[in-house]
Amino acid sequence: MKAPLLAAAATAVLTLSGGSAWSQSTDRSASDLTRDLNALPAGAVIAPVSPPSPSPTPTASTPARAPVLGPTAAPQPARPATTTPAPTPGAAALNTSYGPPATPIAAPTATAPAPAPRPTTQPPASTTPSRPATAPAPTPRPVTPAAASTAPTAAAPTPVPTPAPAVVAMDVAAISALPFSLTLPPGFILVEGRAGPNAHIYSVKRGDETFAMVYTGATSQFPIYDGQMVQAAGRTSIVVTEDGRRTAAEHLFQRATAPAEVHVWISSLDGADRALAEGIAQSVDVR
Repeated sequence: MKAPLLAAAATAVLTLSGGSAWSQSTDRSASDLTRDLNALPAGAVIAPVSPPSPSPTPTASTPARAPVLGPTAAPQPARPATTTPAPTPGAAALNTSYGPPATPIAAPTATAPAPAPRPTTQPPASTTPSRPATAPAPTPRPVTPAAASTAPTAAAPTPVPTPAPAVVAMDVAAISALPFSLTLPPGFILVEGRAGPNAHIYSVKRGDETFAMVYTGATSQFPIYDGQMVQAAGRTSIVVTEDGRRTAAEHLFQRATAPAEVHVWISSLDGADRALAEGIAQSVDVR
């Protein structure tokens, strides 16, 4: 009965004391241990007591280096230091002297820390602006011609020709008051017109055709025709030669009183009309 009690007491002492009991057992003398063992009855079996597992001494592990971003170097995982616990001398002595050899305590295997995850570096966003898709050219819309206006266009008013002043033939009394005299063939009339201040112009007409004209005033445009100048019967005449025939084309009369000049000339006519006009011009005489 004593043996189990002693074994339990020994186990409790070893457990409470821990590492200190193992250290003190080396100092305890062998005689005291022998005395305790001899006090046991014969046949008692001493149960081997396994020494407590020593606590591994914590070793400061080297902190893992911060991963370096970039494609230059990959981070290396930190290697923790492997610590082998030192054997306890007391436990070796106890196992050697009083029981079977103690089972060697395996060194704790250092678990390599999981490597830190390598951050994935996203490629920088492209700063080149994307080219916009080319929009298709717009289809030209057909141009619809404007519808012709169906409204009737007002016709421009036809200009009314200004009627020519009515030809007023001078009567015999009016002709007698003129500063000149002339002979009018049957069917001819004399029409008066104004040429300017203190000047008059008269036309000898047959119908709408003019045969001769007479100017009375201070200054005439004599001569009008180019020809031979001849002075006869108180007048100055211009004689032209056409087709071998001489024609008195114009005459100039000069007076001492107003009108100072009386100028007579024929129109540009051909054949018998020209000869008729020449005879009318030669019939003019001043009063």
